[in-house]
Amino acid sequence: SKTLTIVSSRFITIVKVFDHCQRIVNRHMKILIIDDEEEQRNLTKLFLNNYCQTVEVVGEANSVQTGIIAVKQYLPNLILLDIDLGDGTGFDLLQKIKPITCQVIFITAYNNQAVKAFRFSALDYLLKPLDPEDLVAAIQKAQHQHATSQQQTQLAVLFSQMQQSDVVKKIVLKDSENVYVVEINNIVRLEAEKNYTTFFLADRQQVVISKTIKEYEQLLEGKGFFRCHQSHLVNLSYLARIDKRDGGMLIMKDQSIIPLATRRKEELMQLLEKL
Repeated sequence: SKTLTIVSSRFITIVKVFDHCQRIVNRHMKILIIDDEEEQRNLTKLFLNNYCQTVEVVGEANSVQTGIIAVKQYLPNLILLDIDLGDGTGFDLLQKIKPITCQVIFITAYNNQAVKAFRFSALDYLLKPLDPEDLVAAIQKAQHQHATSQQQTQLAVLFSQMQQSDVVKKIVLKDSENVYVVEINNIVRLEAEKNYTTFFLADRQQVVISKTIKEYEQLLEGKGFFRCHQSHLVNLSYLARIDKRDGGMLIMKDQSIIPLATRRKEELMQLLEKL
């Protein structure tokens, strides 16, 4: 009977823990949809009703002005925000409701400048036409997060990127504990290890991010970075010299020695001649 009591006690404990986890996952979330296309708003609501049973669409709006009113009226936990609104942009709306105390997921038709700004800021976004699977994943991620100073930092970088047009000076790097706002010209190099990328900065700081180096190669394209090796992406501003021995090595200003793939030598030499 003593053994039965212990087993019963453990079972009750497990049930309580499971119930607590379920409440976290199923945390009720109030969602506001702001999109100037009625058909798109209806489609978004349909997806949410069919696939996200633990959320509630509390309201909708179709412009910057009606969106401002709706945010104040409904006090949502999450805004699904279209970029292109009839009387302005989603960025205009956010600037007018500061401080932003709820989470934001941006929705946009493919716009290279906007998408790059989201990626540099490490903010969540969805592309039109909406994929229900992507929408559900974004909602589930939002349910496990809270609007914090981290999002404020990311939004500040986003606004800066949009104001500077194609001149991007900062990138947001997020690990499990911190959000780093890094000047791009302070990045010496990036090094890959499986699905992780380590940023080596000019102040000797290292930041490890759970994204592939390929993603950052695409993001930093045109910013003076060169993929010299499968595992290495270097900022040519920090290149000190090229050692041609032993197949070729790059000597960086921080004294790091980076391998140069044979197939990338000619491309690098042509690139350096244009600098």
